[in-house]
Amino acid sequence: MSLPQHWWSASRSYVSEILSLFAATPDRDFVHWRGKAFSGGEMVRSVTDAFLALRDRGVGKGDVVAIFVAPNSPEMLTVRYATHLLGGAVCYLRTTNPGTRTTVLPLDHQMQILRETDAVTLYADEECSERATELAEAGGLPLTRVQDGGRGEAGPAEGMVAPELASWDPQALAFIGFTSGSTGRPKGIRLSGRAWEATVRAWMDVGREYDCASILVTTPLSHGVAAMVDAVFALDGALHLHESFDAEKFVDAVSAEKQISWTFMATNHVFQVMDHLAGRGIRDTADLEAAGLSSLKRIVYGGSPAAPARIAQAFQLFGPAMAQGYATSESGRITILTPLEHGDPELAATVGRPFPEVEVAVCNSSTGAQLAPGEIGEVRVRSPQMMDGYNRNPELTAQVIRDGWYFTGDIGRLDERGYLTLLGRVAHVIKVGGVKVHPIVLEAEILSHPGVLHAAVYGVQDEDGSDHIHAAVECDPAAVVDVEDIRTRIAERLSPIHVPEKVHVLSALPMNSNGKPDKVLLKSQYS
Repeated sequence: MSLPQHWWSASRSYVSEILSLFAATPDRDFVHWRGKAFSGGEMVRSVTDAFLALRDRGVGKGDVVAIFVAPNSPEMLTVRYATHLLGGAVCYLRTTNPGTRTTVLPLDHQMQILRETDAVTLYADEECSERATELAEAGGLPLTRVQDGGRGEAGPAEGMVAPELASWDPQALAFIGFTSGSTGRPKGIRLSGRAWEATVRAWMDVGREYDCASILVTTPLSHGVAAMVDAVFALDGALHLHESFDAEKFVDAVSAEKQISWTFMATNHVFQVMDHLAGRGIRDTADLEAAGLSSLKRIVYGGSPAAPARIAQAFQLFGPAMAQGYATSESGRITILTPLEHGDPELAATVGRPFPEVEVAVCNSSTGAQLAPGEIGEVRVRSPQMMDGYNRNPELTAQVIRDGWYFTGDIGRLDERGYLTLLGRVAHVIKVGGVKVHPIVLEAEILSHPGVLHAAVYGVQDEDGSDHIHAAVECDPAAVVDVEDIRTRIAERLSPIHVPEKVHVLSALPMNSNGKPDKVLLKSQYS
């Protein structure tokens, strides 16, 4: 069965705009994955096949489709587009990690997601068919697949009427994203079409301002980077996909393609690229052209705060290409530090100013009163990109969303110009001798010491419940770093209370699955 040309137009959504751009240049390559290019026409056919298979399965307004396909497969996009054209929402089963790992979630976690989303079908590709069949049978769900080059296996569901193309409803559920957080168990975040499109618009504004076209993505399309990809498509750009992040492969891809102008990375990935390039003898912008990286105009990074000293090194290497984004899964994009602002040492210590349409306030965590510029408190956000709430958890939703504001749990301060500086998490403050020590501030100071590559500061409690400051550092093997010098500088620049009782020098700082220092492991092994 075929559909009329531009059959998606009645949707009047971000999807219909993207598909119209694909159809306008059907022979042009829009997606690159696993050594294969996918043209605009092929992307349209992929969406059409998924749409017909899901429609035949009975998917309609308000239904949730669970997607389980190869890591960063283009089907992570095309099945979402098809589901949204049917008025449904999607969730993903491969990972709850917004970073880079391709390891599949445990079976019980995948089953939890299927149960908690009330998914009506599980969409899988050939690569994931064995595990998907097991999940579908255990959950009593129909399995939907599309064979290469043709219609799906799914026949009409008995007693169901095939739905028509649904008009886009901005208020309807569009996506349930899952994150493991500190508990290790998946926690669902419900996003409406309104929130999704607001995030796409925010990234389109960034793309227009800096004339960014092709993007290289190494983080999972099941998380925040997906809206950035939609923005690139809406700006008529192309997408290059890697299944996970690898500094050498990243550099080689940018050098070989010579068309990639945009990328998104975890903060730690930026440092890994810097270290890899340093190993090649590339340390400043003058060397970038020789390395074939001059096409890279914008490096958007985030996920964890960046130490000013390391970002200064990145600015020396990449020049005005860095853009730091501060965001949460619950609130979407919050602030951005623009490329030129990275060149100002004072601003480089901040996460920038709010995106358009985003309000940020710093409040007293006890009274809720909004604080004056310069005062430290909890960061709160109000934004059209904000979640509707946590899936099946109204109590937790009520704790973090109050009077239209999302309570981030982050500690920070705003200056008179609206620049936000993050100082850590409410739950991570170390209290020593009645003084609150923010690990991020101490980490920044340690990282300003020559030769220190990575640093993690964490609190260790004794039997009496008192906090003690510990630090773990990874140093440049070619540098000579004196721990006592670090301790002396901390005492001089901050205070004697900030000096860690122990500084552990490690050959490599352990990282968790999100690419951040694994402080749980550090506490267990170095305390």
